[in-house]
Amino acid sequence: MKTNWTYWTRSIILIVLGFFLGACTNNLTPVPEAEYSTKIIGSWRGTVGDSKETMSINSDGTFVCNVHSTGFIATTLSQSLSGTISGIWKIAGAVITLSITGAKNEKLENRITSSTIESFKVDELVLKSINGETSLFRRVHIHWYNSNSKR
Repeated sequence: MKTNWTYWTRSIILIVLGFFLGACTNNLTPVPEAEYSTKIIGSWRGTVGDSKETMSINSDGTFVCNVHSTGFIATTLSQSLSGTISGIWKIAGAVITLSITGAKNEKLENRITSSTIESFKVDELVLKSINGETSLFRRVHIHWYNSNSKR
């Protein structure tokens, strides 16, 4: 009887581990270039230079990016203003181009910017700018609360 218990225990543990590993590998699998335009839709958070950015990329071809300064003064004393940049986006191959149509509290030199998608997984995006700077973005998952759900 003891050997049957050990067999079933091991089997259950292996099955549970298999489910967890299967869920994790989906997020680690690279997104094919042909799917960049559909898989990039959503909210992303990362650091670019001295700024933290949260960008919402929408299915209608628009984007909104909130920019916040990093550093001790900016994060502890709230001395910096956050800015907002909005516009339209498009992807051609591995290049994402942002055409800026509006900005609040941000000084912009160029109205159009492009970056190369260096790496793209379901929850992780690595962009390389024209000047060679690499930035890592992680997908922001929003959990909606349904007020009608039973507790």
